Amino acid sequence: MKLGINAGVVLLGSLLTFQLMAQSDTIEKSFSLEEAQKFAVDNYYQSKNASLDIKSAKWKVWETTAIGLPQVSVSASYQHIPGDIPAIDFGSELAVIFEPLAEAGILDPNAIPAGEPSAIAVRNSLTYTATVSQLIFSGEYIVGLQASKAYQGMSAEASERTNLEIKASVAEGYYSLLILKDNREAVVKTLKNLQDNLVRMQKMYKQGFIEDTEVDQIDLVVKTTGNELASMDRQIEFLENMFKYQIGLEPQTKVTLTEAIDDLIARNLVNDSNYVFNLDKNIDYRMLSTQERLMELSMRREQSKYLPSVAGFYQYQDKTEKADFDFTINHIVGVSVEVPIVTSGSRIAKVSQARIEYEKALNQKEQEANRLVTAARQASYDYHTAVEKYTNALDNLHLSARVYEKTNLKHQQGVVSSLELTLINNQYLQAQMGYSMAVQELLTAKTKLDKAFNLL
Repeated sequence: MKLGINAGVVLLGSLLTFQLMAQSDTIEKSFSLEEAQKFAVDNYYQSKNASLDIKSAKWKVWETTAIGLPQVSVSASYQHIPGDIPAIDFGSELAVIFEPLAEAGILDPNAIPAGEPSAIAVRNSLTYTATVSQLIFSGEYIVGLQASKAYQGMSAEASERTNLEIKASVAEGYYSLLILKDNREAVVKTLKNLQDNLVRMQKMYKQGFIEDTEVDQIDLVVKTTGNELASMDRQIEFLENMFKYQIGLEPQTKVTLTEAIDDLIARNLVNDSNYVFNLDKNIDYRMLSTQERLMELSMRREQSKYLPSVAGFYQYQDKTEKADFDFTINHIVGVSVEVPIVTSGSRIAKVSQARIEYEKALNQKEQEANRLVTAARQASYDYHTAVEKYTNALDNLHLSARVYEKTNLKHQQGVVSSLELTLINNQYLQAQMGYSMAVQELLTAKTKLDKAFNLL
């Protein structure tokens, strides 16, 4: 029995420990809309990759810059001669020339040179070389350096555009979740009233004041509304998971939205006549301008291949072991010049292709400029329409709420039937859904308006 008690204590302690560990793994975070957007920009996967692209572009600039900086290389080679060492006997060679002169008495025989053969190689030798080179002039290098810096600017602009897309996406997710939770509160309130009516009518039925069809009608509405509430709970859970994914949170994190839907609506009801569209501030237009610059530099790069390239170098070479006669030159300084002459038209073809791509970039930029201006106007029109729909939906909601409250009161007094109450209840819920859709459309239209005018 004692062992059983001890085992139970151990099991209980293990369960408590596991529960505490599970609770410690659950992280709670609260976000306003601005805080959620900032968190997403710092933590979402696409934003992280965009930041890495900027770092990669910086290294690309340095890679291109390094081509024009001094280059230093060191090399070494070892050689071994396994057989006989080659040699030259200069004494024997000269004796053949001078002996006839000595025999003729013209030259003293003792003056004829004699000596050991001279080696022209060594059995083991290590040759080491150090070379320093410097690019002096290259049109292709100059243009390439400009292109790498433009590419870096393109990466920064792409990151900015990604962040704008993330902010817009987070705003829509934040709005959807908040609106759905607000709808849930309205449905819960309606369900509570219906349940109270059902209880009251069940008592009246037992007392014989009403027929069972009246009770069944309200019971059906209660069950339908309850099913709708359960469906909304599942939608809220799904949207919460999607929202956590959008901003880069772990799935087990518990999220609380601190903004009130009414405050968001009030902030987004603005006078858009104060909005002034500036094409040069639009991120899409700026990216196309950078793309145009890159295409221009690509054309200039092909044109620069007509120019010569000049490089200078210094080389030092020596050996660890040298033969009697060694012709190694230790110090060499030189300049190399490469002049392109004939390429059978391939260079002209490349320049022509690059020029066509540049002209296409100009056309695309002009087309996008017109589209962006039109899109900004359309965003303004859509916002006006959304404001009007919101105003009408709000009026309809207030009107439906008043009708429902009066009808519910009359139903309690026995003046109206359960069927009529059901119809009014459905009408009120439809007005609530219409209002929610109008709010969603208003907030989404405002987000698109800010994005079009680069104010997000």
